[in-house]
Amino acid sequence: MADDWQPPGGPSEGESQIRFRLRQAVDALVYGVAVTLVVGAAATALSFALGGGWFGVEFALFLVGAAVLAYAAFQLRPAKRWSVEFQEDGYRITRPGDDAAVVGSREETRFQATVQRVPPLSSMGLPAESRLSPAAKLLVAGIVMLLASVLLEALLFW
Repeated sequence: MADDWQPPGGPSEGESQIRFRLRQAVDALVYGVAVTLVVGAAATALSFALGGGWFGVEFALFLVGAAVLAYAAFQLRPAKRWSVEFQEDGYRITRPGDDAAVVGSREETRFQATVQRVPPLSSMGLPAESRLSPAAKLLVAGIVMLLASVLLEALLFW
């Protein structure tokens, strides 16, 4: 390993670390807003169809936001640095080998590809391996959903 080795997905040549992190934050925030809009639209249609009105929308945003936040927090936990193999005469503790997934290799989903065409992101051009992990973006989406739920409650019920 050379001394100038960098993990995949870092800042491009000549780009400052602050600007790179800002681009990642904007990408995650736009993703969070897009997920919130999709969940909000589905909650609105379902709530008004069932007669729940705006309270049902606010409640659905709160529940889904809390669930997404919990799921994202669970996904963000670090991977264990060992594995246990059970054998006939006991067990053996081993370190994961080279067959594990490559760190930084991320595939882009169709939803993420659609979100990447939204105006602020279409000009930024962050490759998939430079973006935050899907779990980190879901954490942001959960926070945005909870904020939308609080904002909706403040506007309609206070």
